[in-house]
Amino acid sequence: MHDEQSTQGDPDQQPTADPSSQEPTRSRAPEPLSAAPRPERVGPFKILGDLGAGGMGIVYRAEQVQPHREVALKLIRPGLVTGSLLKRFQLEADILARLQHPGIAQVYQVGLHEGAPYFAMELIEGETLMRHVIAQNLSVKQRLELFAKICDAVQHAHQKGVVHRDLKPGNILVDRSGQPKILDFGVARATDGDIQTTTIQTNIGQLIGTIPYMSPEQASGDPESIDTRSDVYALGVIIYELLAGRLPYDLSKKLVHEAVRIIQEDDPTRLSSIYKTLRGDIETIVGKALEKEKDRRYQSASALSADIRRYLGDEPIAAHPPSAAYQLRKFAKRNRALVTGVAAVFVVLVAGIVTSTTFAIGQARSRAEADEQRAVAEDAQARAEYEAANAAAINAFLTDDLLAAVAPSAESGKGKEVLMRDVLDEASKKIDSAGAAGGQFDERPLIEASIRETLGWTYRTLGKFGSAEPHLMRALELRQDELGAEHPSVLSSMNKLAALYFSQSQFDKAEPLYVRTLEICHRVLGEEHPDTLTPMNNLAGMYIMQGRYAEAEPLAVRTLEIRDRILGEEHPDTINSMNNLAAMYYRLKQYNKAEPLFAKAIEIQKRVLGEEHPNTLSPMGNLATLYMEQGRYDKAEPLHIKTLEIKTRILGEEHPNTLGTMNNLAYLYTKQSRYNEAEQLLIETLEIKERVLGEEHLDTLISLVTL
Repeated sequence: MHDEQSTQGDPDQQPTADPSSQEPTRSRAPEPLSAAPRPERVGPFKILGDLGAGGMGIVYRAEQVQPHREVALKLIRPGLVTGSLLKRFQLEADILARLQHPGIAQVYQVGLHEGAPYFAMELIEGETLMRHVIAQNLSVKQRLELFAKICDAVQHAHQKGVVHRDLKPGNILVDRSGQPKILDFGVARATDGDIQTTTIQTNIGQLIGTIPYMSPEQASGDPESIDTRSDVYALGVIIYELLAGRLPYDLSKKLVHEAVRIIQEDDPTRLSSIYKTLRGDIETIVGKALEKEKDRRYQSASALSADIRRYLGDEPIAAHPPSAAYQLRKFAKRNRALVTGVAAVFVVLVAGIVTSTTFAIGQARSRAEADEQRAVAEDAQARAEYEAANAAAINAFLTDDLLAAVAPSAESGKGKEVLMRDVLDEASKKIDSAGAAGGQFDERPLIEASIRETLGWTYRTLGKFGSAEPHLMRALELRQDELGAEHPSVLSSMNKLAALYFSQSQFDKAEPLYVRTLEICHRVLGEEHPDTLTPMNNLAGMYIMQGRYAEAEPLAVRTLEIRDRILGEEHPDTINSMNNLAAMYYRLKQYNKAEPLFAKAIEIQKRVLGEEHPNTLSPMGNLATLYMEQGRYDKAEPLHIKTLEIKTRILGEEHPNTLGTMNNLAYLYTKQSRYNEAEQLLIETLEIKERVLGEEHLDTLISLVTL
């Protein structure tokens, strides 16, 4: 799930950079090449002048007679020639000869000169990558288009079994036509089996490449850990530098071991903290390319270029931001002392809230937003301080501002349910002023959104739908403004608001939200992602309630199949889908399919959650209703009565779930011709529903019809 285009800023915003600050030595004036005199000829090539020098070789401008052309001729320094180096050079020449792509400098000829190997390659008349983008004043869009071509060239090399291992702006020239050309596969490593047998193995702990562009696994010095995804990481550093005008890590004046540690452990500076216009999809793309774990990166250069082109075409990208759980694990690992202290505070806070709600918010899922709040942090310490400030702001709002204001005295006699309502109502009053101009959350809208979503969902779980709606609507509005329409947190808010409308029987409002959420998740995340399955399950449940079984069944069956396979049968989401599908079979009077699903859901929930958990009570009530429809009253009545007793005690007699069970028990009495008992229970149920849910709510109408 991703930010949509509107959050990415102006695509023509032009970052600037000092060319001298980051430019590799390769692009500056040539250094003295060798104490030995420059040769007049090397093989059939006439030497015209110097082009540059590297650690292993000298590069000359040379002229070839047949065919007539100027070339770049690389000659290994004679004093460095050894038997193993000759093997490595021959391998390099063989590799380069296999690479035929407009984005890779072509090798024309290979040979030996006085015992030293050389190769002649395409001479590129142009500038190094960073000098080109700065000299041409390229926009962000133009830089990305250029970068996508570089990815295409790298992908070609990878398809030929070659990992470059030293990709950097200094090894990429841009010719006069604007075509990038990758140079210097001198540390390339072939990846297919035939070539690996002749590759000179790098010693463990030996670094080959340029440290600022090295992947974490390459910086470890283990050659066996390097594969094509190491080049993908280097491409991530290059695109970062192209957009931000600086490297993702400040490694200046760092010793090698400290630079390696930073690459392996520290998070890169966020792009949006340098240029706010880079926030959104492009930041997500760069972040995925720079993932420290290989499996979390783009798995190929083509996948990276495809997402770049999707972004440029205003299409949804395939990457999505790291999950909140993953970010929190990383944050905790980096800041153990801080997290331990904050966790202690939250254990006390959460314990108090759990006592007050007594399972009422058991079904609500919190979504941590650590990643969303770190946009302004520039290093690990700053991020830690920022997270602590956010935690302190929320903690202060909940404890100092709210709990202290509503805490009952010993003489008040307030019960737990009254205390919880007081907390929610007090929070509702205060959050408006906190989010207003000049309020404590005025410039932190995502914190306000998190609190509002928690308040709204808790109101909804307690059956206070009217109080829930303004909070859930505002949370969605705030997140859309900050993150765009396709961010995971926005989709979560959309799903919760749809669930509220569903609870209110406002299906005309719920359906488009569910459909929109499902469409985005399906397109961006794929069918089997957990965030896709949630709206799929909820939409199926709504169709079942509306009697639209032909639309509901494929969704319900598919959701259960995927969840059972991926999450396991004991996962709460799987049980939810199981209960949904069973409810549909019940409504279709396919009792032989519904009963085993209800029974299995109850058995698992009792074992995992306990008999009195709200998630266990739902299939219990459904199974009792199924028994009733089958005329098995001896099984239906005690199960209905037991479910009603637990719901009244746990949720309260005015909770919608409790009222539903009261109505079902009354209907059972009518089936048994026990009309006096049924009438008394239905009148009581109808009175509460009209007062709590309203006269036009579907559940109210059901009780009215039953009466």
